[in-house]
Amino acid sequence: MGMARSQDPDSASSQFYITLAEVPFLDGHYAVFGKVTQGMDVVRSLRAGDRMEKVRIVR
Repeated sequence: MGMARSQDPDSASSQFYITLAEVPFLDGHYAVFGKVTQGMDVVRSLRAGDRMEKVRIVR
């Protein structure tokens, strides 16, 4: 999981993305700040335009 940004290196905002495979072309350009540890079925069901209504952070 990492932050989305435009061509401006300081443009990351509240958008994020989840990849389902390795994407080495992103290395060194984006910050990875999490990983999915459960619920890959949910990840695979995500579609463009979906919205999060609730987030739970477990430490």
